[in-house]
Amino acid sequence: MSTNIGTATATSIELMKTDSHAVDYGKNIDFAGDICADGICCFMSIPRKQTHLGILKPFLKRRNASYGVKLLYTALQAKDIVYNPCRCLDFYLKEVDTQDGSTVRVLLRCGIFGKKCRPAPCKEFPDKADSFMYDIPAPCVYNEYLAPENYVTLKHKHVFHLFYAIKDDRKLLGKIFPGYTAAETREKLNQCRAVVKISAMWNEKPSEYFLLEVPRVDSILYTSDKHPKIEGIKQAYQLWQGHIESWLEKHYGSRWQDRLDRAIEQEDDR
Repeated sequence: MSTNIGTATATSIELMKTDSHAVDYGKNIDFAGDICADGICCFMSIPRKQTHLGILKPFLKRRNASYGVKLLYTALQAKDIVYNPCRCLDFYLKEVDTQDGSTVRVLLRCGIFGKKCRPAPCKEFPDKADSFMYDIPAPCVYNEYLAPENYVTLKHKHVFHLFYAIKDDRKLLGKIFPGYTAAETREKLNQCRAVVKISAMWNEKPSEYFLLEVPRVDSILYTSDKHPKIEGIKQAYQLWQGHIESWLEKHYGSRWQDRLDRAIEQEDDR
């Protein structure tokens, strides 16, 4: 999976073994900017049965994200959508200092495959036509997350948010924050202003989750000729006409063409 990480600078830390559920001692993780070079794709582009892992799937060790990390799409007056991660995804928290005080950021890595030996669907994402499990090409959700508001409100009729949902589970919490025990990780998340705690039931028994909003960072969006950054309605419609028309028909019925034409006209007048 190729990714444009712009001018992000990489650093690394060595993981310390702090309790029986901590990450492996001596393992180095390379960080790149606000989010790592892999990431959102590993929640959204994978087939439901994770067939992209091929015949190796039964032999691959589960990485920490699969123990209770999800990606939550949510908006007012819209149904929540929850994405589960690839079983090979590593998920880590990193404490950083900001002008408003200390906060945490998320760092993601493919834990099994290096950049030179990815499964074919991962290498081709998002240029592979069925990467998003649609019958026609479409922009990825993170691209739309960064898109101008007039595009988002036309297509979705609402502005949506993306959150990492981290299950309040001792086994998971002990694996995701290098150098901290599960109890210390829970305390840091409870104290972090950027984190909200909720109770939810997503195809399982009720559980508590820490929500951390996914930052909007242009530099880590994968771009290509077939998947450029969304700059406006007209540009996106020319690229993904069938996909966008299906959404407009669902929202506006027979009036969809008129709504599209007016939106493009307003965009041109700006």
